[in-house]
Amino acid sequence: MNINQLIKDLEKDIKETNTRSIQIEQTKRLASIMSIYNGDDENIPFSEVAKNIKINENELKMMTGFGKLDSILKGLREQQIVVMSGFTKHGKTSFAMEMTRNMENYKPLWFPLEQSASELISIMIERNIPVPNLAVTPKTIRTITIDWVEKKIIEAKVKYDTKIIFIDHIDFLIPFSTDNHALRLAQTMRDLKDMAKRLNVCIVILCHLVKTKMDTNPTLEDIRGSSSIAQEADTVIFVWRETKKEGKETIITNNTNISILANRRHGTTGNIKMVYEKDRYLEKEWVDFADYEDKKLRELL
Repeated sequence: MNINQLIKDLEKDIKETNTRSIQIEQTKRLASIMSIYNGDDENIPFSEVAKNIKINENELKMMTGFGKLDSILKGLREQQIVVMSGFTKHGKTSFAMEMTRNMENYKPLWFPLEQSASELISIMIERNIPVPNLAVTPKTIRTITIDWVEKKIIEAKVKYDTKIIFIDHIDFLIPFSTDNHALRLAQTMRDLKDMAKRLNVCIVILCHLVKTKMDTNPTLEDIRGSSSIAQEADTVIFVWRETKKEGKETIITNNTNISILANRRHGTTGNIKMVYEKDRYLEKEWVDFADYEDKKLRELL
């Protein structure tokens, strides 16, 4: 009998017996075995953890192609979960696709669950936006489960050497049920985090926000569904476009704020001003909304 099976048997005996003396005796036996245990989850000193980190100093840093964003994030890493969120129609899918174009040498795998790949690429072709030709996606998407997602990631890794995954968006991974949605969402986030670690990839997850005030930058509390989304993420990025009220009308401008509200790796957060211009995101200063001379021009932004 191997040591792991012996440990399991002793743990079972300790739980099942009601006799205190037997529990004590079995616990002593378990302690004796654990004194020589050296499995994958063996307790080790922090100094050994630090030594292993130094060995991995040359880990891959995947740059997003946006200078100011990369100066804060210092690149995306394998085994990370990145959450990207924003209001509907504020451009989070467009921004994720812009990142995909910038990062296509990492052979991104896309799961376009809200819009099909055909729809996304058709829009790019019609607007003369460069298609990220090195990115990949499933030919068809039928049954969407965590197990299926893992299988597709493994396929992309062995066929294309994929290192970064985009899932748009997380709610499509939650089976429709009347059960507690927040709990199922939390479990899905944990499953994705475990998957990123085991498969050594970075997973970018798009998600929606609750309907709050659109004329202010959202916060972590505005992420829809569960607080576990932000808690499980290594990095949280918000895409917000400047929104103004003109009487009863809401006007969304092209002035875009990219907010890093959580950055577990470096602890650095911040805001990057961009402008959505000709269907691309450019790192440049905003145009003052008050400078536009007429309402019609503002509506065209």
